[in-house]
Amino acid sequence: MATHSSHIEPVVTDILQRGPREIANLIEEVRKTRGSATKQGVYQTLRKLKAEEKIVLHGRSVSLNIQWLRKMSDFFSIAQYFYSPAHGNPDYVLHLREKEKVTFTFKTLVELDIFTSHAIHMLVAIIDAHDPIYAFNPHEIFSYGRSESEAILLEAMEEINKQVLLLATHSSPLDSELKKRFARTNVQYHIEHSVPFDTGRYYFNVYGHYLLEIYLDSHISALLETFFESTSSFTKEAQEELARIFTTKGRHRVVISRNKKKSDRYKTFFAKFFAIPA
Repeated sequence: MATHSSHIEPVVTDILQRGPREIANLIEEVRKTRGSATKQGVYQTLRKLKAEEKIVLHGRSVSLNIQWLRKMSDFFSIAQYFYSPAHGNPDYVLHLREKEKVTFTFKTLVELDIFTSHAIHMLVAIIDAHDPIYAFNPHEIFSYGRSESEAILLEAMEEINKQVLLLATHSSPLDSELKKRFARTNVQYHIEHSVPFDTGRYYFNVYGHYLLEIYLDSHISALLETFFESTSSFTKEAQEELARIFTTKGRHRVVISRNKKKSDRYKTFFAKFFAIPA
């Protein structure tokens, strides 16, 4: 049975969508929209929304939580990609036949990360429990540029005891720092400067016989290269600069395919540097 608070909640969020409000003014606006609403009912709704981290109370004012708005933006972006008519079945990437592939394009690294993070969860769910994830990231751009998203992914891998074999090609201060971060985790991290398939803008993950390949926009890739080579520590200024790169528009391409021959070739190469779980 719906509570009185549940009737008021969409009214409150609709009002706050248009900007912060003094709580007293918010109550008046809610009553204009829903005459049966009481002052106590509005406060009850605000307490509920605050507990759910959807709003922020500051003094006598209230506003929507920007962090929650970002999460909702990510949620709807993923839904748009997977439920658009052009894509049909939302889990179609899991039913690719051998040598089949599907390609997606994204304007920003944020959009790319939103999509690939969701795809990774899907792909991990269908591979053998003992198969590790093979990841080739010349620079660990997402560990720094999308740290919250990466933390969620790694936590999910730890929960199912999934090993991640992460191969990088640069030993910049930021890349090298990750050796400490990944120590005593389920991530094996190795830096190898000479990799035959390294173009600087090519990243990939292997899940069983599935490949998730990323081709970064050349301009954005150059910006990332300059950032990593010129940044000695991840200061607030560095965070802001990387955030700007992640929202700079370009044309990134993601290819998901099922290709046993190619995935096996990559796995053989990784075996030179990692202890592969039996």
